[in-house]
Amino acid sequence: MKLFARYNRINLIVMVVLFLISGISYSLIINYVLVHELDEALDHYRLRIENYVAINGKLPAIGVTDETEVTYLPLTTAVGPDRFETRRLLDKVENKRHNYRQLTYSQQVTEKHYAITLSKPIEGTKMLTKTVALITLIMLLAVIGSTILLNMVILRRLWQPFYDSLSVMKTFKLGKKLIPDFPKTAIEEFNYMNKLLEETFINAETDYQVLKEFTENASHEIQTPLAIIRSKLDLVIQEEGLSQKQTQALQSVYSGIKRLTKLNQSLLLLAKIENHQYAEKSTVDIKEKIEEKLSQFQEFWQHNQIEWKTNIQPFMIESNPELIDILLSNLISNAGRHNREGGVIMITLQNNELIIGNTGSMEALDPKRLFRRFYKQVQHSQHNGLGLSIVKQICDQLDIAIRYSFLENRHQFTLKWN
Repeated sequence: MKLFARYNRINLIVMVVLFLISGISYSLIINYVLVHELDEALDHYRLRIENYVAINGKLPAIGVTDETEVTYLPLTTAVGPDRFETRRLLDKVENKRHNYRQLTYSQQVTEKHYAITLSKPIEGTKMLTKTVALITLIMLLAVIGSTILLNMVILRRLWQPFYDSLSVMKTFKLGKKLIPDFPKTAIEEFNYMNKLLEETFINAETDYQVLKEFTENASHEIQTPLAIIRSKLDLVIQEEGLSQKQTQALQSVYSGIKRLTKLNQSLLLLAKIENHQYAEKSTVDIKEKIEEKLSQFQEFWQHNQIEWKTNIQPFMIESNPELIDILLSNLISNAGRHNREGGVIMITLQNNELIIGNTGSMEALDPKRLFRRFYKQVQHSQHNGLGLSIVKQICDQLDIAIRYSFLENRHQFTLKWN
């Protein structure tokens, strides 16, 4: 949900609640005030009757004056204290029941007692309540409309520097040594945010360059001694007069150096991928790349009597050709390396989906640990366990969805370009 939509939703809920509370409060207060006014009017009318009795010694004629209905009821004794109440009575003129405010009290005339009831209609308060509710609704709609309009105009202008900063951030590419230049604004908070972002980009670029230099230096400093050791071992192994025990020891050392060299290359490759050192893109023919890999591995597969079946359709993408080459090489070589003699490799490429499957181990790989570094299904394996980690890193960087499945005793990797 966008910021403006979220703000408008919260603002709308708050305004509706406030207006409802205000409308109900106004209605209750106005109703209380009007009822109080009616009580005072009835009490004033009672005083008029009492004055009339004091002067004339009798009750005034029964009738309706000033919308006040008067009734007299003879009593044998005086009733209790004065009583105000609201009752629903029949309006003889309209022949409908309406709410009335009543005052009932006792009045002594000569030696007789009367229960006098004074009634005034309070239907005006009902109409007033409806009017208040209507005005509240109109005001609510007017405020909501004006608020949304103001948000669209004023808030959008206030937040424009924020969106400008986002646009500038999108231009940042790690490793290009170009730090985004954020525009100055009249809002202090946005200037502070832009300053922090600029410092963050500078630190990220500096750290990247340091790590890149370390990777390049490590590649040179480690590979060179390993190459010298391998060449020296080659010379020693070729010398005559070595015992069988010495030869086996040298071969073991040579094998260890070979694995160490490959491990170093894999770790350096992972570091380069994580540091986005393969950012260049060009048009890549996936079908052509797969066919190249098939020609590279077919001699090994034929030697192990491995059959391969393909269904490859043309598919072109914009991507980094080196990473695509490493990705396909790892997956296809794994399909043969972890296969069994007389096994089968199946490769299917249709639309934007590539499926590479192979026979092999009768047990499924652990999908939770499959792409972790140094994961091996068989711990004594001669491989370093980085192949699928490299595959996963490449897929993440190139926005490729990868999924492992084990169906019908066949290991299968499915790649889908988004």
